[in-house]
Amino acid sequence: MLGDAGVHLSLDKFVTQVQWLARHYDVVPLRDLLDRLAAHRPLHGLAAITFDDGYTGVFEHAWPLLVELGLPATVFVVADAPETGDAFWWDHPAAAQRATPERREQWLRDLRGDGAGIIAALSAVAAPALPRVLRPADWDTIARAADTGLSLGVHSATHRTLTELDDVELEREVVASWETIRRRAGGRPEIFAYPYGRWDARARDAVRAAGYRGAVTLEYGLVRPDADPWALPRVNIPASISQSAFQAWVAGLAPRRGHS
Repeated sequence: MLGDAGVHLSLDKFVTQVQWLARHYDVVPLRDLLDRLAAHRPLHGLAAITFDDGYTGVFEHAWPLLVELGLPATVFVVADAPETGDAFWWDHPAAAQRATPERREQWLRDLRGDGAGIIAALSAVAAPALPRVLRPADWDTIARAADTGLSLGVHSATHRTLTELDDVELEREVVASWETIRRRAGGRPEIFAYPYGRWDARARDAVRAAGYRGAVTLEYGLVRPDADPWALPRVNIPASISQSAFQAWVAGLAPRRGHS
């Protein structure tokens, strides 16, 4: 599979995982889990399915499968990404490896040493190699999925690390992104996902002040009754995981290292 192999799961493996999940857990919308947390109701045996970034493949392949199985899910959308459809930077290096030798040579000539130049060069060489499913979905695709029951969350405006931003930039990533998704896809997104899973007290406070009901991190763990609604852990499943390991991780038995 092209793109970052660590984050892109094959559909066959996904089918096996969610079918097992549906047999052993009560799969609920993430907002329902937040409701139960706020009401101090039991959480044992519950699971919520989430996807980050808003890839086309999630909307066109994973979501129809979940609809068929009767399972809810939430997709956290990077609000500015659907406007351009440009691939996320972390997918560029893997795709560049699959590019023709001529395009790789051009990429090396174009590198200038600065971060923006490197990403631009990677984008130029990787773009022809990345299939549509590994690009951000457009707004029509996102809105259609939302109309069929898919919950949308906010994953910032541009996927920048919130802990490194000034107050103005932080507000745009947290607040303007919400407005963009509401305007373009409808509904009122209620939950935020921190880009790269990175957050601190300032970022958490900004998310809470913006009116979100909760937020998710990439910190490994199960949601406990005393969990902070604006810093919920998740079970981040790597693409390379075996089915037996998947089952152990979902049960809270992942190893201490390599969770995110």
